[in-house]
Amino acid sequence: MAALKLSLIQKYKPENAYTYVYSTGFLSGGSVLKQGADSIEEGNAFMFHACPEQGVRALILTRKEEAPEAYSVLVLSEIGIQEIELGEDFLDRENDPLLFSFGNGFGVIKAKKEIVYFTGDFSSPEIITIKNGFLPFSKVLPDNARERYFQTVSEGRLIPVCFEREVYYGLSRCFALLDFDPVKKEAKWKCFSEIEKNALTHHDDRTKDAPKIDSLKMLNDVLYAYTSGESTGSVNKWGMDYYALAKISPEGKVKEKLFESEQLKTGGKKSGVNGTFTHSDYLILTPLFNNDDWKGKQKLFSLSKREYTDVIMPRGMTKHSLHNICGELCLTALYDRGLIEIGLCKIEGIE
Repeated sequence: MAALKLSLIQKYKPENAYTYVYSTGFLSGGSVLKQGADSIEEGNAFMFHACPEQGVRALILTRKEEAPEAYSVLVLSEIGIQEIELGEDFLDRENDPLLFSFGNGFGVIKAKKEIVYFTGDFSSPEIITIKNGFLPFSKVLPDNARERYFQTVSEGRLIPVCFEREVYYGLSRCFALLDFDPVKKEAKWKCFSEIEKNALTHHDDRTKDAPKIDSLKMLNDVLYAYTSGESTGSVNKWGMDYYALAKISPEGKVKEKLFESEQLKTGGKKSGVNGTFTHSDYLILTPLFNNDDWKGKQKLFSLSKREYTDVIMPRGMTKHSLHNICGELCLTALYDRGLIEIGLCKIEGIE
């Protein structure tokens, strides 16, 4: 199997104590309209595929250990780490904030109802209200939907967002699409769906639980979803029942399965793999257990070539986990009872 070899560009040691990497993103180096694009969407698509190294900044959604209820966004650049505290306004027992990047700006969806959109030096964000249908009786999002922070990626205006409803474990079994126009300062919800359960080979007919959603990606008007099965119990303790990568419709219908695991509960050995989409062609696959066939090591899956690739971390960084890729740039982090170290790496080549 081929392997993607990484070399270190810059290592960051946060001055404050942070809990974990909840989701990540990348920003382009300057105004997307200066990239030769005729529109915001075209410019954002250029950043999505090319992600030039110069001036690119990485984003991390995390929390401070001293204030675990409050979220922060860390902006990583060649000059260091800039922390943007989201503040008490984001404290919500029901909804997580959702981070998304768009060209040289980024947004945080707050409690399903508004976008806090950061550009420039990020000191004066704009507040953009999200419309949820035109009439009270025609809401797109149900009242019992709870927003989740799981990493999503989009190349254009339609941003997929993870949700949970009815039973709340901090997981995601539903999704919606957010239509966002940063020029007109408009945003609206367009759909609310679950992944079609019966289309997955190892679905559980004994329950009504929809497949869980690890991550979502919108690319060339195609929606990709990675599901980590349906189990309601702790997967860290008992393992997953199955996992799969699929192209789905906005209504959740499975249009194509790119890969699907076997039924993992029948082998007598705990197993499972989480998936995270990136700002590149790759899906990051992270095994739950160190004693599985992958020996606990991450792999990549190419959406276009449909091939698996190993990852070779830089020397001294084998305990880092890969969190995102954009062009030749890779964002890694070391977690040990807190966020210890962050790395910005470059793809040296494929061995």
